[in-house]
Amino acid sequence: MKEILVVRFSSLGDIVLLTGVLKYVKENLSEDIAIDLLTYSHFAGVLQDYPYIRNIYTIKKGDSLVDLNETVSTMPNYDIVFDLHDNIRSSFVRLISSCKSYVYNKHSLARRLYVKHRLCRSRLQEHTVIKYFKPFMKAFKLNMPDIEMLRPYLPFPNIEKKSFNNAVIHPFASKSTKEWPFFAELGSILSDDGLNVTYIGNGEINVPASADDKTGKVSLSALIEFIAHADIFITTDSGPMHIAAALNIPTIAIFGPTTKELGFYPPFKNTKVIEYVGLKCRPCHIHGSSYCYKKHFKCMLDIGVEEVRYHVNDMLSRNQKITG
Repeated sequence: MKEILVVRFSSLGDIVLLTGVLKYVKENLSEDIAIDLLTYSHFAGVLQDYPYIRNIYTIKKGDSLVDLNETVSTMPNYDIVFDLHDNIRSSFVRLISSCKSYVYNKHSLARRLYVKHRLCRSRLQEHTVIKYFKPFMKAFKLNMPDIEMLRPYLPFPNIEKKSFNNAVIHPFASKSTKEWPFFAELGSILSDDGLNVTYIGNGEINVPASADDKTGKVSLSALIEFIAHADIFITTDSGPMHIAAALNIPTIAIFGPTTKELGFYPPFKNTKVIEYVGLKCRPCHIHGSSYCYKKHFKCMLDIGVEEVRYHVNDMLSRNQKITG
């Protein structure tokens, strides 16, 4: 049996995107492998019931290289290290592990050149799950599967859907420009359409009286449970977007300053990205920012509530026909 270590420290969405890749690798290798993961402690909870990882090792975000060395010294001697972060800490792990290693290409320079000067677009056509898979493809001589086979996967008990009325809204993001300003209005209109609307996530928003307010400091496991009970999930470009895809929940994601070329949009079945296509100032930042550089915020303000409402009801209708 080969023992391999996968290193990815952050962030929540990146950790979730790994899950489909590791599942596919584990299920499609003729040889037996044991997969361990090294990550930041505050992200480990999302994988607590994930069956394709043997051990999860963690460090705290502020830990030094000395602390990291102490953690690695308690771990097995691995046959292969897969560095799926490619930063100083993950490079250090490769250095001290003294075994064969593979590093994924995150096209960091190409992404920055695309954002700043609209260069290198042809190099940015691969989704992040494809980039994560390529080191395993090279190490184990695997063929590239359809991207749906690499869809993120989180185990959750099957929930019997008695209706198709539960709309869960996650209106928050790591940067304010990735937050669509009309989520409160959307919830009110969806309630008028007969949907049971719930707001989740950590942040502040004027939740309409017709909706259920579950915003605030909730645990990661509680967040996952809320998403798992949704019939449709409406969200920003954020970690919970990837959780919904991993739980196979119909998902609508509203993208503003970030674009598909940056590699983190949901390309999977039953997902829909709503965006202002053709706006020349998009993308304006790799991760979004705290303000609009152009001072017009068109990427979000020009996405109307009725447009999102239409796609919500259309997706619910299509799924009800499939399962009804």
